[in-house]
Amino acid sequence: MTRTISFTLPAPFPLVNRINGYSHFTAARQKNDMQRQVAAAAYNMRPSVPFERAHVLIERHSAGTPDTDNLWGSAKRVLDCLTTPMPLKVRTPGARQRVKNKRGLSFIVDDAPKHLVLDVKAVKCRLCEQKTVVTITEIVDAEVVA
Repeated sequence: MTRTISFTLPAPFPLVNRINGYSHFTAARQKNDMQRQVAAAAYNMRPSVPFERAHVLIERHSAGTPDTDNLWGSAKRVLDCLTTPMPLKVRTPGARQRVKNKRGLSFIVDDAPKHLVLDVKAVKCRLCEQKTVVTITEIVDAEVVA
């Protein structure tokens, strides 16, 4: 039995060309805003255990269509919100604990190729219909089920 989670963000995710060059503080605020948007849109949809393998489809509905590399690179902020935060190994005793992807909301285990099949699509629409649709489908291996 495959599980599917689908939610809609109220605006198209920002493109790399628009978010490049900001200060560290502004970029961090933008990442936090993206995490809050995903958390609000997917309220009560998070699985109890993150999907080990998943197919993620991110559709960016906007008035214009971006070029392919800009579209795929820009989806990183949305994708980072879907992964699981993981503590990094601290080398120095007494140093503060560092976390890889602290904005993750634990929908999927990781965004590595062995855990994720990613599709990002641009959909041209009217200005009043702009949004981002995220669909996460669990991939169940036939060997595990049998």
